[in-house]
Amino acid sequence: LRVLTKRGIKADAAEVASNPRARSATLRVGEKLAGEGDD
Repeated sequence: LRVLTKRGIKADAAEVASNPRARSATLRVGEKLAGEGDD
C-alpha cells in the first residue's frame, strides 16, 4: 500500500457550513501495489 496523501484531506469551510457532520470527516488516499499474493 502506498500512501498518496501525507495527511488526511479535511472538508473546507463551505462544506462544513452546508454539512456540519463533515467537520469530523477525513479522507485518506492510498494505492494498492501489485505484490505477493495478488492475482
